[in-house]
Amino acid sequence: MKDFNLENRRYVIGGVGIAIVLIYTLRLFTLQLLSDDYKKNADSNAFLKKIEFPSRGTIYDRNGKLMVYNQPAYDIMVVMNEARGHLDTLEFCSALGITKEEFITRMKDIKDRNKNPGYSRFTQQLFKSQLSDKEFSVFREKMFRFPGFYVQKRSIRQYEYPYAAHVLGDVGEVSDADIEEDNYYQPGDYIGKLGVEKAYENQLRGEKGVQILLRDAHGRIQGSYQNGKFDTKPVAGKDLTLSIDVKLQALAERMLQGKIGSVVAIEPSTGEVLALVSSPTYDPRTLVGRMRSKTHRALSRNVWKPLLNRAITGKSKSSVVPSSHLIVSHTFFILIMSYRTGSGGSMSLSISSMLLIHFLHKILQSLLHKNF
Repeated sequence: MKDFNLENRRYVIGGVGIAIVLIYTLRLFTLQLLSDDYKKNADSNAFLKKIEFPSRGTIYDRNGKLMVYNQPAYDIMVVMNEARGHLDTLEFCSALGITKEEFITRMKDIKDRNKNPGYSRFTQQLFKSQLSDKEFSVFREKMFRFPGFYVQKRSIRQYEYPYAAHVLGDVGEVSDADIEEDNYYQPGDYIGKLGVEKAYENQLRGEKGVQILLRDAHGRIQGSYQNGKFDTKPVAGKDLTLSIDVKLQALAERMLQGKIGSVVAIEPSTGEVLALVSSPTYDPRTLVGRMRSKTHRALSRNVWKPLLNRAITGKSKSSVVPSSHLIVSHTFFILIMSYRTGSGGSMSLSISSMLLIHFLHKILQSLLHKNF
């Protein structure tokens, strides 16, 4: 007599076994052919792709005087897959001059995909930016004790003169919108925010390079992969020469100091702008380095609106300020004059400067009489 319960049980066990085999087969197929997690892990262990940033283009005035240049700085990068479980946190914080709370907060922010959409534990992520030479020298002595942390050499903008802030603009860290709009940028990159720096961003930024380094099983750098066969060198950004004359710019800014208004001096024969001033203004040298965000917030909250470029925006409700200390009311005017007079080189500059002083003085005097 057949035992149907035993026979049914055999079919059930056989079906379960077949299902397990199919599940494992499907999982192996997914891992080997569809998923690149293991490939990324293997590549991250064997190779280190080091981004080499190009030198941003410098900016000169019409007479070849350097107005904007670059200064070396250093970013601390971290690869999470290498750093976890191998770090003496207190020693690391001491080397960088930060607290343990700051370290924990920063590591959480890096892993937060809402704040860092491009996060991957296999690639370098920005931990701290723009270390000075002094800060870097302290950290470099102990860097071998911090696996997973690397140094990325960068450069930050420096401004030779305290003038032409609204003309030159400034450079700051990219936003999420910038990254989505242009895949050239990664979190921690810099981009022109205002002025010439923004208008000529594509020309000034240059092209990044990539160096592929080979690592051993312990993560130690062994040198370039295939002698640098697949490396690409960075291409420096293009230099710019402006039509601005920095001497005339400085002169016009000094004459508008303590007043609210704007001046645009134009060469009528070519339409070139020789000076463009908005007052009150600010020193562009204060919007560099790690203090940029703090300084920018202070300027944006300033009741006199120094960030507002009155030379190109004209009067607006947002530019209204208390009138108790005004010397000149908010006024927009254009000064058109001949920049080159006579045939002499240095003499023509001297004559044009004298003319500018004379015309500006007369205009400001007439404005004072109208307002008082």
